[in-house]
Amino acid sequence: MSEEYRNLLVAAYPELHWPTVTRGTREAIKIADGVRRNTPFLTTLVGGDQRGMLRRACLMWRIQSLCKSKELPFEADEVTNTNGTSHLLRIRSKKIELHIVRTEEAGAFPVEAPIRQDNRASNSADLFHEGKLLPLHEVMESVPRLYGWLMWGATGRGELTHLALGMPEPEENKWLTYIDVLAHVTALEATPGAATTEATSSKPNPAMMLKFREEFARAVGQDNFEQDAASNDE
Repeated sequence: MSEEYRNLLVAAYPELHWPTVTRGTREAIKIADGVRRNTPFLTTLVGGDQRGMLRRACLMWRIQSLCKSKELPFEADEVTNTNGTSHLLRIRSKKIELHIVRTEEAGAFPVEAPIRQDNRASNSADLFHEGKLLPLHEVMESVPRLYGWLMWGATGRGELTHLALGMPEPEENKWLTYIDVLAHVTALEATPGAATTEATSSKPNPAMMLKFREEFARAVGQDNFEQDAASNDE
């Protein structure tokens, strides 16, 4: 893996914002699971099969809302998949575009898809000029954009197992750079004397979760929206 690619990725998506990304991901999983448990037709076995899709949709919605509110200083918009039958969220900062993907475990690559293969081809840069090896930062000046993933995974009960940023090589399943965001945030918050506020914590925001529960309850005509991600998830 390349230290220069890592520096480019961190410059576009700074460490300062990793706790917010982690918080948003945790909030999205809890919200999606809560909606599924409190929507009658989703409490069926068939509804349970949609858990991954609901989490995916909610995660894209939550990250986009954090970008719109400027809690995350990135651009995020929904775009049509190249197959024309679905949509995804495109996150952009500096020259790097990220797509959100679920992976089985930390360090793993997502399931192959045409749009991922097409986009990762942009990570090919010609490092040579007149037979001489050029510094990566010079090569990047002529590259319109680079491509990467915001990767996540969670248990059946909604516990976040991994969250990472990575940029794949254009063809082989190898990393130009890979950053374990969850491990970094967890270690940072566990540091003795570390001080976190509601805005900088990676834990779900209680006020935001309460507001969503109330709005959901009103929308579906419920008096009570119970959201306990640790109970009766299966």
